[in-house]
Amino acid sequence: MPAYFLTLLIFILWLAAILGTILGLFGEVDWRIELFSHFRMQYAILLSMCTLLFVLAGDLNGSIFSAVCLIINLSMLAPFYRRRKCKAKSQTTYRLIFANILGTNTSYKKIQKAIENARADLVLLVEVRPNHIVALQDTINGYAQHFTYPSENNFGVALLTNIPVETVEIQDFDGTCTPTLIARLILEGHELTLIGMHPYPPKSKEQARRRDHQFATIAPYAAALNGEVLLAGDLNATSWSHSFQELIRTSGLLDSQKGFGLQPSWPASFLPLGIPIDHALHTPGLCVIKRRLGSPTGSDHQPIILDFSFKSETGWLEADSHSYDIKSTNDDPRMPK
Repeated sequence: MPAYFLTLLIFILWLAAILGTILGLFGEVDWRIELFSHFRMQYAILLSMCTLLFVLAGDLNGSIFSAVCLIINLSMLAPFYRRRKCKAKSQTTYRLIFANILGTNTSYKKIQKAIENARADLVLLVEVRPNHIVALQDTINGYAQHFTYPSENNFGVALLTNIPVETVEIQDFDGTCTPTLIARLILEGHELTLIGMHPYPPKSKEQARRRDHQFATIAPYAAALNGEVLLAGDLNATSWSHSFQELIRTSGLLDSQKGFGLQPSWPASFLPLGIPIDHALHTPGLCVIKRRLGSPTGSDHQPIILDFSFKSETGWLEADSHSYDIKSTNDDPRMPK
């Protein structure tokens, strides 16, 4: 490639990263501007390379401007890599796998394998259609309890569990929200509410408004619940979007991804542009022991797997404190697999 075209390509990428960094700070202004807030890792990588090139070229102004924008992105990424070890109340942990299996996905064996590999106590699926229920019947029957709410659109949901469920229901709140699963469980004497949701993707002004409305509806609902809360779903927003931050602020829930590094879940087929839009949020009384991406399901989303427990009254350990062994219910041979 001629030097001119290489220089032009680098300039275009640098300009895109600069504009994306700045525009992403003003996502509350317009749903289209918010789209720029989702690619903080990509901006940081591009700006790191461009800053180095400016330094090597002796361009002081370019170096400073690139470095400032790089620092903006790194400040938003840093909390996801600062590990705080939570001190669990007991040595028992519970495992949740959440997966958007994609409504049109017929790779049933991949879905089944991902669920089996996770060895989870709780399985929460969205974009579940009637054909998925039929094809995955053996997997579903392998769990002590299950609740399915399939739909031909992209808002069907299913819950499979080896943990006894007290109640389970589907809520659409004021009738404008997508179906949201609400399950109540009792674990170790603690009340736990599991919320599974999949709001509209922001593909238009109206769909972005509906997603934001669902966030604004679920946040005070979650904040008012007794006991602990675990909210999992394809939220169609990253942790840096204005709407997501409002959800966190109003609900009082914590982002489970923090401390475990970025885990881009979509699009599964092109990781260089991958962004984390599948989430698990929780009340401060829960400890996240481990969080990771699961096996591919044939969907455009990667599943997320969360190991959690109840936090002891002494709270948090420092990042450099000793670790300890945790026994998980999903490693108990008495539990059905």
